[in-house]
Amino acid sequence: MNLKHGWWGLLAAVACRMLVPGASAQIEMAWSLAHNRTVLMEPVRATVKISNYSGRDMDLTPRGNARLRFDVEDQPTSTVPTTGQPLVRRGVIIPNGDTREVEVDLLDAYRILKGQSYMLTPVLEFGGMRFMGRRLSLEVQPGLELARRDYGMPASGEARTVTLRQIHRGRTDQLFFRIDNSSTGFCLGVYELGRVIRYFVPRIELDRNGVFHVLHQTAPDRFLHSTFGYDGAPLGMTFYSAETASLRLVRDESGDVQVTGGTPFVEDPDAPGMLTAPALPPSHPYQVNIGELPLKGRPSPPRTAPSRKRTADEAVVW
Repeated sequence: MNLKHGWWGLLAAVACRMLVPGASAQIEMAWSLAHNRTVLMEPVRATVKISNYSGRDMDLTPRGNARLRFDVEDQPTSTVPTTGQPLVRRGVIIPNGDTREVEVDLLDAYRILKGQSYMLTPVLEFGGMRFMGRRLSLEVQPGLELARRDYGMPASGEARTVTLRQIHRGRTDQLFFRIDNSSTGFCLGVYELGRVIRYFVPRIELDRNGVFHVLHQTAPDRFLHSTFGYDGAPLGMTFYSAETASLRLVRDESGDVQVTGGTPFVEDPDAPGMLTAPALPPSHPYQVNIGELPLKGRPSPPRTAPSRKRTADEAVVW
């Protein structure tokens, strides 16, 4: 009897192990990072793709039957604390048999406050089970500081520190605008300005209306003028075409800031939303002649091509 019960116990254990993969297959989860390398305090955006084959609807709202979170490890077996803010900002319901993509910002929900490497793992809790996605690494860098300006008195509570930082990402150098409230020590925002080449030193200016102006070079003959509010909100951007030595970010006596020495890109009237480069002068506004120029008042003699004779056609004289 004991032997018989032992065999039944072994078969039951094997059956349980065979059922676990089937339960896990009810939920499929894949995810990716927008960037696996970010500058410090830049939003850490991720997209989680969830397929629901559980037989019932999945509700990811704050009071729903499912919860999505991340394990953010700053060291082995050590996770960073949360900020108290929800990871999923808007309600997401995934009906049975459907697939949804959930976009999240890990910086809002987790204290990713140091420049170092992190390991990230998504965890979905649903139906009394936990489903885990693959583990990915995130590299957070402080960035190379290219420019820095301080404005206001710290005692006023409205002082600002703005910096331009650079990291290498996607095989190019990327420039970022960071604004901090130096009175409180809080970062108000970090924004990507795009590609930067360092033939031109980036400039920062503040106008009389409290708007920050940033000018940097994105290509040999292309520049980008970006503007941000005093609270860090992006206001707009304009591309310019110019030579490096001619472009300037000028603050006049009245406190207004403008770009001089360049020509702005304009919107294509035939393709709304598309920018076109300024019209350039012709490459050769005059006729190019090779050789000596003809004298004034005297036409050039016509040029005749020398006749080519074969050696066999020439007369031989002895």
